[in-house]
Amino acid sequence: MAHDHLVYYVGETGRAFRVRLLEHYKEHASGMYHLYDPERFAKGEKISLWPGRYDVGERKTALECIVAYPHLCRAITELTGIYRFLLAPLECDARLRRRIEAAIAAELMCQSDPMGSFQEPGVRYHPRRGSESSLHIDVESAVPILGMPNSLVV
Repeated sequence: MAHDHLVYYVGETGRAFRVRLLEHYKEHASGMYHLYDPERFAKGEKISLWPGRYDVGERKTALECIVAYPHLCRAITELTGIYRFLLAPLECDARLRRRIEAAIAAELMCQSDPMGSFQEPGVRYHPRRGSESSLHIDVESAVPILGMPNSLVV
């Protein structure tokens, strides 16, 4: 039985995916990223367990993350098993990739819950500038993605 995927993070990179994924994993595995209750997260609910280093309202230091690690490692491991990565390889320049990334994130953020509330606040995106012509992008996926439209204007 197929399950609809609920997107938590939208990100682009011009570097090798394995390099960027390893960077994200190191931050996640060390408790530097925001951590949520794994059981509830799997059900589409974000119940915070730990704010990590990048939370605007409750930012932790690297030392606090290291000290908290023994209490966080189980949740980190469980969340790692829940995450799925959906890739969209694109043959375009970095600016267009950033515009597409921003359009996807904006579309998801304006959706009703859980799609809208599942997006992590504070992520900086780079949407189309007023001086840039709009482009229509068709969106296709081999798996169902909650809140993802069939097309975007970037």
